[in-house]
Amino acid sequence: MLFDNPQRIIPQWIISLRIIYKIMIAKEVGIAMKTVGAGLGRSKNHTGLLKKIKDSDRIQCYLLIALPLIGFFVFTLYPILWSAVKSFYYYDLVPSNTRFVGLKNFITLFTNGEDYWKAWLFTFKYMFIKLPIEIPLALILAVFLSKNLKLSGFFRNMYYLPCVISMAIIGIIFANIFDPFGIVNAWLLKLNVITEPIDWFGDTNKALFVLVLGGIWSSFGTNVVYFTAALSNVPKDLYEAAEIDGAGVFRKFFSVTVPMISNVFQTILLLAINGTLRTGEYIIVMTNGAPAGTTLTAEAYVMKSFLPGFSTGTPDLGYGCALSVISSIICAGIGLLYLRASRKMTELY
Repeated sequence: MLFDNPQRIIPQWIISLRIIYKIMIAKEVGIAMKTVGAGLGRSKNHTGLLKKIKDSDRIQCYLLIALPLIGFFVFTLYPILWSAVKSFYYYDLVPSNTRFVGLKNFITLFTNGEDYWKAWLFTFKYMFIKLPIEIPLALILAVFLSKNLKLSGFFRNMYYLPCVISMAIIGIIFANIFDPFGIVNAWLLKLNVITEPIDWFGDTNKALFVLVLGGIWSSFGTNVVYFTAALSNVPKDLYEAAEIDGAGVFRKFFSVTVPMISNVFQTILLLAINGTLRTGEYIIVMTNGAPAGTTLTAEAYVMKSFLPGFSTGTPDLGYGCALSVISSIICAGIGLLYLRASRKMTELY
């Protein structure tokens, strides 16, 4: 798929090296200043040393941004351009069969691509059920964790733990938990809640319930961390002033907390929407579209139908690239519409 991940986080070890380097530079500058002050060096030597330090600092900056830039060009920009070009070709991995077909792939998509558009409908259904639960839950937990309660650090780490697990692994975990002979059915039978095992993936609504549950568990920890960071920047004076005016818990939350974090809230929701629309391998591993392909998201549909290793037969990668191009345009359009519709969120404070 042609979706770029907007979450670019600088590794902690690079930041640590940067700090150590700055300390070393500061020591060199300090020694140079002492040398000049003692009359052992003149302005010419001092200027040369500072110029050398400045040049080395500039080189280090270039080296730090070189790796992300190389990764962007090799693993993001090049695949996007390659897919955009191949979307105008018939391409089945056999060079001799490759031929230019123009807009045929796009015409076929809009005239005979019912399964693809059904996958988009399920994607929206999945998103509209998942996010209204995930985002408020993350915000509420962040509010409690920001109060410096006992074991708040432990719970913060536990909530974030699922976020470092691969989505494919999470899919395997939940597929086994909700297997007809899995732990959920075993406990329900033991408690006499049911009389026979439930086939969770034999019905679209039951499968959707499991998918939403696993999706929330896997991603809400990241939003908890984001909200916790945003809440830490809210001045305590505002809460004290609200208490003096007689504001209760809910009044302070909606009149102080929400407006103060509105900018961050807008970004968090944008990232959540983008991440949900890009759900793919998680669906493939857990349900593989069962029952009868009704639980395939748009990205999962493209992966299952046109990605070598997942698809059956000889896939037309050119048509798959056309689907990816359209999916990218749809996601970009949804992001732009959301930003336009949520402009007032930045004006709450």
